[in-house]
Amino acid sequence: MIRLGSMLPQAFMVSITELVKMVGPEKTCILLSRIGKGLAETQGAGLEGVPEDDLHYLPICPFADEIIRFVDLFGERPEEFQAIVKYVNEKEAMDKDKVECPAMASILCLLHNAYRKKRAEMAGFETLHLASKLSIAGVRLAYNEEAMEKAGKTKEDVNRILEKGACVFKFVKME
Repeated sequence: MIRLGSMLPQAFMVSITELVKMVGPEKTCILLSRIGKGLAETQGAGLEGVPEDDLHYLPICPFADEIIRFVDLFGERPEEFQAIVKYVNEKEAMDKDKVECPAMASILCLLHNAYRKKRAEMAGFETLHLASKLSIAGVRLAYNEEAMEKAGKTKEDVNRILEKGACVFKFVKME
């Protein structure tokens, strides 16, 4: 049974599956990014995460609990979530500027990356999303090799920090 306090986040997750069924993964991805940017505008300029060396990381994914709860309630990750991940991976494979793509371990990485990027942009920084992971069995680590290269970091550098958290990124001052 869904507890009343977690009904809204779970309703949001169910709505993502329904949106994929209604309009497909492409338009769902656009909406998730718009939501992230809209939330960022309500928060204003800023850089998030714990700084370490010249990178930042999040100790925990802000959405991890909701995703885990959703999977616990509804079973395996829904095929609609997998359709979003597949769409983003295919789009990224064809994208000329892969450095701009999120390292996507879950569908909510789209929303969160758009949020983080918009807040950093308002503060005068570009964001490179290097890697992410989610604490669900069978979910792979996600890396953005092009972003790591632009940041001057190796996979080993990123993994060292990823051991402490859920997401690794670099902010670069825009000129």
